[in-house]
Amino acid sequence: MKTLRGLDLVVASAGTPVAAIGSYLGVLTMFSRGLATPAPDCSRFFAIVIPAHNEATGIAHTIDSLRLLDYPADKFEIVVIADNCTDATAQLARDAGVTVVERFDDARRSKGFALADVFPKVLENPRVDAIVVVDADTQVDANLLSALGARFASGAHAAQADYQVANPDGGWRTEIMSVAFTCFHEVRSMGRERLGLSTGLRGNGMAFTRFALETVPHEAASLVEDLEHGIALAKAGIRVVYVHEAHVRAEMPVDDDAAASQRKRWEQGRDLMRAEHGWPLLKLAVLNRSKVQADLAADVLIPPLTQVVKANMMLCGAAFVVLLGRKRLGLSAVVTAVAVGGLGAHVGSGWRRSGVGVSILAKLPGYLHWKSGLTFGSSGADNAWVRTRRIGEDNIAASINETSTVALNPLFSAGAHHPMNVPPGDSTRSSNEVRP
Repeated sequence: MKTLRGLDLVVASAGTPVAAIGSYLGVLTMFSRGLATPAPDCSRFFAIVIPAHNEATGIAHTIDSLRLLDYPADKFEIVVIADNCTDATAQLARDAGVTVVERFDDARRSKGFALADVFPKVLENPRVDAIVVVDADTQVDANLLSALGARFASGAHAAQADYQVANPDGGWRTEIMSVAFTCFHEVRSMGRERLGLSTGLRGNGMAFTRFALETVPHEAASLVEDLEHGIALAKAGIRVVYVHEAHVRAEMPVDDDAAASQRKRWEQGRDLMRAEHGWPLLKLAVLNRSKVQADLAADVLIPPLTQVVKANMMLCGAAFVVLLGRKRLGLSAVVTAVAVGGLGAHVGSGWRRSGVGVSILAKLPGYLHWKSGLTFGSSGADNAWVRTRRIGEDNIAASINETSTVALNPLFSAGAHHPMNVPPGDSTRSSNEVRP
């Protein structure tokens, strides 16, 4: 019996971190409802920046989506960053009538570098009050800018729209990713907003006021530049607010190789941020008595949801063995109940809100097995921008008229000496040139 009591304590001790994660997720889930929707505000001038690397198949569709925004046409401008593109992305964007910034830099190839280089250029136009980043494969709600404007009108300086999967019916992976996105982007974000915490940045649908970008310049260039910049904002005391009523939806890869590549990059990036910022950020939160920084530290330190699920499964198995031996509930059973209860409420809420059917339960074991294989040998990645392959790309036209006239938009036509007004035909470009 002493051995069984000792085993009960060992399992309970080992399961305490899992129970802590479950409690944390459970609390966020409990508060993830009842957010008020502020009145729309259309008073600010937005620059919508679209970072794009070889996005010829979808860039026009994304621009078309932005043209349908329910916002005054003279209050926003669209800027496409054609970053190290070898396809027709730049030309297609020009044909759509938006400002195009072509960037060529072999040494600094990533979304983060592209944003870091172009944001200061955009802010040189005094009309720009705020910048919103939209990925090149994204469809947006018509109220995106007016909803963001409402948050900035109330005093916020950084905001994140709800980010969801555009093709949840694309296959078993995208179905499960839809639930995961809802858990991570909606349930947790709503809970954080109600608790006055920072929702963090998701890379797509994130927005910043001029003040935020001048106070904390965008210098993040890691595999998860959004998370990295969100940490920098939190350290400066700038909270990212959640815009629950405006959605951005991006297509997730269906192809095995493309899905594996994307997931590896995301998780490698978060692993790096966890190692570099996790515990130091928690220490800073204690010193500053900052609940925003403490929550962001927890967000960085918590492993991916699939790993939390597997940890709960192992804890359940160990607690069940103890229960069979002791024939009564012990401390390990209590710890397990807390862990499973919090996680179950969180995932259940995400599943319900995602609209995915119950058939997803049969697909979870395969997904867990697939994700387990991706984590092996995943270290050592660099920050290069690796574009995710999407559906139907082989059907795009092989050629495009490359002699179309470049139409400069008002955003960058203030004067001949504007740093972005480089003649389109100039062939004397430096390795890190940015040109319209």
